[in-house]
Amino acid sequence: RRLCLLRRCSAAYMGTRAILPLLALLEVGLAFGGLSGDQGWHAVPLFRKPAVSTGQLELVEEGLNVLRAQTEPFAIVSAVGPTRTGKSSILGRAFFRGEHENIFEVGSGVTSHTGGVWIASQPVEVKVADGSTLRVLFIDTEGFSGVGGITSKTYEANLFGLVYLLSSVVIFNTMFPVDASTVASLNAHASHALSMLQALTDSGQLVQKAKPRLVWSIQSFNIYNLHNSGMAATDLLAALRNASRASGAGIAVLGGEAASSSTWLVERLFEQQELVTVRRPHASDEVVANLAKYNSTILSADYLHDADQVRAAAMHDLKAVHRCKEAGTVLTLSECTPQPLVGTDFVAQVSLWLKHGYILDRSDLELDTADEAETLNRLRERNRKWFDEQCATLNEELRTKFYWYREESADNAKLRDEAVAAVDKMMKGFHGAALSRLVESGVFWKFPGKGAMLVEAQADQAMQRCKETLDGTRRHMEGWTASHRATKATPAQELFKKLEAEAPEPSGGLSYKLVAEDSSCFSNAGGAGDIHRLHLGNGMTLEACAEAVSKKCECGRGFEHDKGNDGYCGCGMAGTPNTDCTESDDDFSYGSARYIMFNPACLNQQSEARKRALEQANAAAGGEDGGGALAAAVVKDYDAPKKRRQVCFDVYD
Repeated sequence: RRLCLLRRCSAAYMGTRAILPLLALLEVGLAFGGLSGDQGWHAVPLFRKPAVSTGQLELVEEGLNVLRAQTEPFAIVSAVGPTRTGKSSILGRAFFRGEHENIFEVGSGVTSHTGGVWIASQPVEVKVADGSTLRVLFIDTEGFSGVGGITSKTYEANLFGLVYLLSSVVIFNTMFPVDASTVASLNAHASHALSMLQALTDSGQLVQKAKPRLVWSIQSFNIYNLHNSGMAATDLLAALRNASRASGAGIAVLGGEAASSSTWLVERLFEQQELVTVRRPHASDEVVANLAKYNSTILSADYLHDADQVRAAAMHDLKAVHRCKEAGTVLTLSECTPQPLVGTDFVAQVSLWLKHGYILDRSDLELDTADEAETLNRLRERNRKWFDEQCATLNEELRTKFYWYREESADNAKLRDEAVAAVDKMMKGFHGAALSRLVESGVFWKFPGKGAMLVEAQADQAMQRCKETLDGTRRHMEGWTASHRATKATPAQELFKKLEAEAPEPSGGLSYKLVAEDSSCFSNAGGAGDIHRLHLGNGMTLEACAEAVSKKCECGRGFEHDKGNDGYCGCGMAGTPNTDCTESDDDFSYGSARYIMFNPACLNQQSEARKRALEQANAAAGGEDGGGALAAAVVKDYDAPKKRRQVCFDVYD
C-alpha cells in the first residue's frame, strides 16, 4: 500500500527525488517475485535473414535447439515493431531487469541493430494466475523499415506472420506520437498475417491454435497529452481502433487526423488488445541513445514502472503454445481446447509454417534493376538445359523399360503401358520441380513475379517438346520390339539367305545390307567381356566404316555403325560365334545399326589372316571345304550358356 501511494506522491511531499530509484528497485523486487531459474541467459538466433531482400527466412539450429529442449509446457512472448523504437530495451528492462537486462543487444546508432529473429537461450519461470509455474521464452526481432541492412516489405511481412504464429503474446512496440501511419502500419502487418494463414490453409496446413494476445507498447509517451485529453490508455486504444471516426480530444492525442483506410484487422487476429504507455527512460539524450551502457538504477522510476506494466500485461492470462483439438484456423479461447506442445513437436510445426506459409508483398515486384534482362536470360538458359536433361532422363527410362519388357506377353504389355504412364506423370511434374528450383535460387528473390512467369512458360513449352520426344520413343520402341521378336523367330540361316537374295548386284563397290537397328556386334562370350568384337574407330561415316571392315581381314561379315555415337565403327571377329555379329542376338544398343557384308575385299585376297580364320571356322564346323565351313560357322546355333546383359538406370522422383 505504501508503494501504491508513493507512486502518486510529488517530490516535494517525499522531501527528495533521490529516494525514487531506490523505491523503484524495491518495487521491481516485488514485481519479479514470480521469476526463478538459472540466470545464465543469452540470446541465440532463431531465424536468419535471407541473402536477398525478398528471400525466405532461414531456420537456425541454435535457436531450434532452445525450442527442442522444452519438455514441459511453455509460452512465447515476442516483440515486433518499427526499427529504433526500443524493442530490445523494453524486453530486457521488463523481463530480465538486473544482470541480464541487456540479454538482447541494444543499438546506439540510427541504423537497425537486431537482424533476423533472436530467442532467449532458456525460459523464465513465471507464476500464473492459478498458482502454477509456466516457462516463458522471449523473442526479439529486427525492426521494420530499418536502414543499413537488407530488408523488404516481403521480408517484414513474413517476419511478422511467423512471429504471430509462434507467439502466445505479441508486443507491438512503437514510438510516440501515434498517428494514421502507425495505425495503417499495424493494420498492414495484420493483413500480412492473414495472408500467411490463407497460404497455410491453401497448402492444407491448418493453424489450429487460439489467437494470441496483443500488447501495444508506445514508448517515449508524453503522459500529459493523455491527461490533457481526459483519456486513459483504454480510451486511446479505442480511438486508434476507430481512428476513421475519431474526433475531438482523440485527434489531439493521435497527433493529427488519424484515419484508417481499412478495417481494423487486429481484432480478427488477436484475442485481446491492451495498450501500455511507456514514458521516457531518462531526461538525458545521451543516456537514451546509449541505454545499454546504463543499468536500471539510474533510469526514470516512471519508465521502470511502465516497463512493469508491459510485463504485467504480457503475463496476464498467459497460455502455453498448443494445438486446439477443434478444427479451424486461429480460434478464440472459448472455441479451443488446448493441447500443450513440447519443443520437438513445436519445431516440426514451425518448419511447416516456414515452408508453406511464405507470402509475397506485391510492392516488391515493382523492381527496376539494370541487370533484370540479363539475369532473366541466364535463368532462361539454365532452365532450358535443365528441362532438356530431365526429358532425356525420362526418355532413357522409357527405352530401358521397353527393353526389359520386350518379350510378348500380357504381363509385359501391361508393364510397358505402366512405364509410359509413369514417365508421363513425371513429365507433368516439371512445373512444380522447376518452381522449387527457382525458389531456391537468388533470381526468384530478386524478380519473384517475372521469374515465376518465365518458369511457368518454359515448363509448358518443355512439356510439349518432351511429350513429342516420348511419343516418338514409344513408337520407336514398339517398332523395335516387334522387329526384334520377328528377327528372333527367324533362324539365322534363313535370315542371311533372304538378305543375300536381296543384296544388290556387285558393281565394283562394296555390297552390304542392314540387318537390324538398335543392335550392335556386342560380344560377351562366357562372361569374359567384349572379346569377339573389334573396335575400328570413331568419326566414320557408314561408307568409311564399311571400307574399313572390308580391308580388315580379322573382321567377319557382320559390322556395326553408330552415327550418334561419334560415328563408332566395329565388327565381329572372323572365325568366332560373333563373325556375323550374332553372338548376342538379344543385344539392344539405341541408335546403332548392324549390317552384313557380302563381298569384303579380304574374302578374295586370301591373306594369311583370312586363311587362319577360315581354318578355325572349318575346325569349329568339322567341314572340309573352306567356304562351306565358313557358312556353316555363320549359321550354327551355339548352345553355350550366355550371361544376360545388365542394364543400369537411375530412378528419379
